[in-house]
Amino acid sequence: MSRGTSTDDVWDSFFSDFYLRAYASDERDAEAESQALAAAKLSGCAQGGALLDVPCGFGRHSLPLARAGFNVTGVDRSGALLAEAGRRRAGGAATERASPTGERSQRREASGRDVAVFVQADYRTLPFADDSFDAALNLFTSLGYLGDEEDVKVLTEIRRVLRPNAKLVIETMHRDRLVTGFSDNNWALMGEGRILLEQRTFDPVEGIAQTTQTLVEPDGTRESRTWSVRTYTATELVKLVERAGFVEVKCWGGFAFEPLTTTSRLVIVATNAADW
Repeated sequence: MSRGTSTDDVWDSFFSDFYLRAYASDERDAEAESQALAAAKLSGCAQGGALLDVPCGFGRHSLPLARAGFNVTGVDRSGALLAEAGRRRAGGAATERASPTGERSQRREASGRDVAVFVQADYRTLPFADDSFDAALNLFTSLGYLGDEEDVKVLTEIRRVLRPNAKLVIETMHRDRLVTGFSDNNWALMGEGRILLEQRTFDPVEGIAQTTQTLVEPDGTRESRTWSVRTYTATELVKLVERAGFVEVKCWGGFAFEPLTTTSRLVIVATNAADW
């Protein structure tokens, strides 16, 4: 019997203060700006265009995109992560928290740029009208939490709020890379002297990876979370994207059109069908 992916309450517990303590000082954030700008370029969204970052987490991509002049709306289910996003002030990009209804403040910076607006919502039910955005980004392995059918709902919702012929850019782990570099255990030194321990298993029949993460604080205190996520092959994910109504689905191994390999990550660019 399949273990399946984790439930909403498991994810709510993970994407919380626990996640912030593990990843808010992650050295990979140094690459977030270049990745965000490269993804926006692939999306074809012009500066000043309405760009959806979903899920946005604590704003690692939304904030540099706002600084670059995009009209960014970041959506996430986690109030804790959005609160952190609201606290981060980066360069000339202001931030503010929008209501769960998606209402946007009219406040702008003195420079005239739009602020990065953060909206708390589940990405299966986005609180926006049809045809609201010029492009959408789904970055840093943000699918697979809920399983195939729920991910189709996510992708369908994203397509609904995109304008005709607008593009979705996905950047994620894929099964071939996971299997090629699979490790049962590893550890990493995180910010403020914390150690993150990881123990993993992988079910190759169901495509389900289970991970237990343990944070060890500088004083020796430990806290753990266990979760299961669906890891798709490129072929499987392309089929889900097409089921959601996207067309012209293309795959690469990076934002600069690198070839997809068993060791690269997966970048997908798909177009909202105008006549869906």
